[in-house]
Amino acid sequence: MASLCSIECINIGCPVPSFLQQHETFLLTVISLTGTGFGVLLAYCLKSKCEKISVCCGLFTCKRAVIDTPVTDTTIDVEVGDSPSISSLNQ
Repeated sequence: MASLCSIECINIGCPVPSFLQQHETFLLTVISLTGTGFGVLLAYCLKSKCEKISVCCGLFTCKRAVIDTPVTDTTIDVEVGDSPSISSLNQ
């Protein structure tokens, strides 16, 4: 009668985990980094005022018509004075 060592019987009762179960954290990290990178590139392309955009050393290029938005000088007037008290805000 042969007895099994405790090391040998560890994997006898357990099913072998799949690739996804073994590497789910790594895959989640890669997918989120890819999505974030795509979002950053999309934000760059949308906010850019250039007519021709080249990303990743010319791998992705885009030639577009830029909508000219007028720049206005906005000023905000703030009066310095007494700040409202809590009792006046509740009324």
